[in-house]
Amino acid sequence: MKVLVIGGTYFLGRVFVLQSYKDFDLTLVNRGNYSMASLGVKEYHFDRHDILSWEQLPNESYDAVVDFCAYQAGDIEKVMKHFQGQIKQYILVSTVDVYKRQTGLYKDEKHSLETRHFEGEVGEYIFQKVQLEKELQTISQKYDIPYTIIRPGNIYGPFNYAPRESEFIKYIVNGLPLIKPSDADALFQLVYVKDVAIGIIKCIQQKAYYKIYNIISNECIHYEDVYQCLINCSEKSVHMIDHTIEEIIQMGYSLPYPLNKEEEELYNGQLICQELGLTYTSLQEGMEKTYQAFLPIYQQ
Repeated sequence: MKVLVIGGTYFLGRVFVLQSYKDFDLTLVNRGNYSMASLGVKEYHFDRHDILSWEQLPNESYDAVVDFCAYQAGDIEKVMKHFQGQIKQYILVSTVDVYKRQTGLYKDEKHSLETRHFEGEVGEYIFQKVQLEKELQTISQKYDIPYTIIRPGNIYGPFNYAPRESEFIKYIVNGLPLIKPSDADALFQLVYVKDVAIGIIKCIQQKAYYKIYNIISNECIHYEDVYQCLINCSEKSVHMIDHTIEEIIQMGYSLPYPLNKEEEELYNGQLICQELGLTYTSLQEGMEKTYQAFLPIYQQ
C-alpha cells in the first residue's frame, strides 16, 4: 500500500514511520528537521503551505494520506485539491481536546465538540482542530475521498520532546526527588505513542472509512501512579516529596497533567479496540520502554 505521510518525523509521526515502513510504501513530506531516508522511504522537504512545492511529488495515487501536522483551516483542502482522484483515504490526526469541556461525562466519539474559542495558544489549537475536522468532512464529500479522524489523548513515549515524562526520568537519573502535588485530585489518562501509531496503521489496513476514533487508554491515574511506574524502572533509591500545588508552581517544577477536578476530562477509547482490534499498552510497560529510551540521554 502506498501511503503519503505529512509531517512524519516528529514524535508520533516518527514512531508511525518506524512501525510501518516495512509494510507500506511511504512517501514523507516535511520541513526537513529530521531525515528518515535510511529506512528506504521517499522524502520531500518543504513547508506544506508552499503550494508550488507539491509539484515535486510524482503524479501517482495513494491508498492513504496520514496528516500529522494540519493546524490551520485550509491545510486539508490544499492537499486534497492537489491530489484530486489520487487519494483513497485521508486520515487526520486530531485530538481528544476537541470535545466540549467540563461536561462531567466520559467522552466517546459521539460527544459534542467544543464551540467556544478559548484564549491563549491552547485555546487556539483546540479551535483550529475543531475547524479542521469540519473541513475534512466537508471536503471529503466534495472530492469523494473517504476520511478517518484519529483523536489521541495525552501521548507519552520515546521521542517525546515535550517536557513531561522525560523530565521525571531526568530527575530520577540525576538522583533528585520527585515532587508530588499533595492536593491534586484530578484523574487523567495517557496513551503510549506506539499504540497510536498502530491504531493509525489498523485504520489504513482495515479501510476504516468515515470513522472517528479516540485513542486513549482507559487507565485513570494520578501523578503518583506515573512516578511509581518510573521508580519501578530505576535501580536507584528514589524519593517522592509532597508539596502543595501552589508551592510546586513557585518552585518552577513541571506539572504537565491536570491537577484539580475542574481540569479533569476523561475519555472512552474502546471503540477502536472493539472495531479494529487495537490493544493498549499498560502504563507500567509503556513507562518502562520510555525510561529505557531516555536513560542513555540523561546518563551522559
